[in-house]
Amino acid sequence: MIEVMRNPEWKSIAGKALVLQVLLAVLVFVGMNYQVGRINETIANQNAALIGHVLNEEPQLENQIIPFITQGAERNEVIAGKRILAQYGYSEAMSVKDNPVLSGISWPIMTTALVLMFIIPLMLLLLGEYRRLFGKIRTVAAAAEEVVERHFDKPLPENAEGDFGALGRSFNTMAGRLQNSLEQLKLEKSFLHNLLSDISHQLKTPMASLIIFNENLLNEPNMNKEMQMKFLQRSQQQLERMDWLIISLLKLARVEAGAIVFHKEETRLRELIDNAVHTLRSLSEGKRQTICIHGGEDIIVLVDADWLTEAFINLIKNALEHTPGDGEIKIVMEENRLFYTVSICDNGEGISPEDLPHVFKRFYSGRSASKPQSVGIGLSLTKSIVEGQGGMITVDSEPGVGTEFKISFVKGNG
Repeated sequence: MIEVMRNPEWKSIAGKALVLQVLLAVLVFVGMNYQVGRINETIANQNAALIGHVLNEEPQLENQIIPFITQGAERNEVIAGKRILAQYGYSEAMSVKDNPVLSGISWPIMTTALVLMFIIPLMLLLLGEYRRLFGKIRTVAAAAEEVVERHFDKPLPENAEGDFGALGRSFNTMAGRLQNSLEQLKLEKSFLHNLLSDISHQLKTPMASLIIFNENLLNEPNMNKEMQMKFLQRSQQQLERMDWLIISLLKLARVEAGAIVFHKEETRLRELIDNAVHTLRSLSEGKRQTICIHGGEDIIVLVDADWLTEAFINLIKNALEHTPGDGEIKIVMEENRLFYTVSICDNGEGISPEDLPHVFKRFYSGRSASKPQSVGIGLSLTKSIVEGQGGMITVDSEPGVGTEFKISFVKGNG
């Protein structure tokens, strides 16, 4: 009840109805005073006429009759008088219009008129208030239609009091969430479209090579053994490339689409680096490259160990591939008052200033001399993994000198 009374619509109706009620009470009071005054005047005139007539005929009765008029009569005298008057049709049961005292009084008609005068403005008041109320309802309905048509630029007023104000705020919140959901769906649809397009584009080259190799093997049954092995080896390379490409694309798609839930737990940072380096040991030994690791023994981070190891593997592998034989990769872990930081540095060919702003873009291939066939997935995946866990990744490079990738995590983040 209290909540209803706080609404401006209720306050408006109640205030105007109260004004009408007070006005009716004043009119009734004035009307009753007027009618009672007329009745009093008529009774006084009738008594005066009665006394005047009797005393003109019987002056000696003045002392006996006057007290009946000024002080009232005894009950037995009233009963005797009623009995006599009843013989002439004058009694309590007679019609009001037959009573000479009340025959000129219009009190019932006036009362009815006053009630009608009150009801009519009350109905007009209710009509006006309900028009305002239904107008607000139509405004909400129109806003809902706009939202259905995906027009979110016409919000309801939020600063009004009462339930309609609360409805406006709730409606605008709902519309905002719906708009965000639609925009998110649009982005996801665009992401899926671009991803499928990228996958199709990236698979065309190895697929075309496989088709050519297979056609050569089928169309030349007398091909010598050495040539057959050559085609089979190339086919194996393309199949491995496709397998790696599909797995990497699926990982990237899951991370960028938010389909991965990172299970964070406290992990020693040095262990993640050691695991990543161990995985790539054969690659570094094959190129006689040295991997130096410094620090990190006491650094504990709150991360998803498996996914962050994947990111480190991508960065270290990238450093190994772009560093010549007998080169060195240096991994340094350190902390300051705000961050835990991992730096992965190489003394390879470096990245040109033109390519540097784009190295984390999906499928971006720079002007690399050591790996011209790169499709640009590893660094994009690494960036998504690191940022998905609240970290930051940056790159600094100088052509002919080397490249440094730096991953940072805020202390206490998680």
